Amino acid sequence: MSCARGLCTAEKIFIFINIAFAMYSGALLATAARLAWDPSTYTWFRFLCAAQYRVSAAYVFAAGVWLAALVYLAAAAAQRSAAHCLHVYAAGVVCLAVSEVGYGAWMGASLAAWWRSAPQAELARRGMDLLHDFKPALLAVERYRDVARPLYDMIEEVEREAPNNAYVIIVFGVLGVVLQVAAFVMARRLAARARRAPACAPPEKEGAVCAVSAADDDSDCNDAERPPPGWRKKANLRMYTILDKIF
Repeated sequence: MSCARGLCTAEKIFIFINIAFAMYSGALLATAARLAWDPSTYTWFRFLCAAQYRVSAAYVFAAGVWLAALVYLAAAAAQRSAAHCLHVYAAGVVCLAVSEVGYGAWMGASLAAWWRSAPQAELARRGMDLLHDFKPALLAVERYRDVARPLYDMIEEVEREAPNNAYVIIVFGVLGVVLQVAAFVMARRLAARARRAPACAPPEKEGAVCAVSAADDDSDCNDAERPPPGWRKKANLRMYTILDKIF
């Protein structure tokens, strides 16, 4: 239970959020690389939706770099002016959220217009119809059954599993929104805490107090030493005086 309580502090939650941001950044940069260099990813996308492809490739790369910069700011807050870095961090999270809303709205509107009127959309619809007609033809091929049957199974699997991509995008999109809201709240809270924290001045070292005068050769006190606990100067001087008179 004590370990769980230690994990629920604002600082620890902020660290976990930025670890998730770092993973999102890596995933976005990997996706941008695939959109740029993987033919299995970009050929059909670029052919069907050229404008959306270019905007998506640029935005995914920029979002990955932006998230990496946010993670750097979170790390810099521990070394430099914490309040300033955290305010910049919160502003960066807001800018990212605004850009996501703008990108999503533009993609939705442009894809809706593309589906209604673009010639490539008609090609996509005809391609899906062709795929449905192509599957019975594969089963009818007797001579190449050893090749046709695996192709048929792969097409069936693609049609069956393709909706999972949409589910994954939705789940990780919702999780990203939650992380961004939490990151903004935690950054503001930590910045306010850093601003309220008083500047701690280093305590001044008190010089060592000598119990007896430097002229007394019998004194055990050294100028470089701190007096022992419970030492009272006047009382101990009086005791030394009494002992001198007796002996």
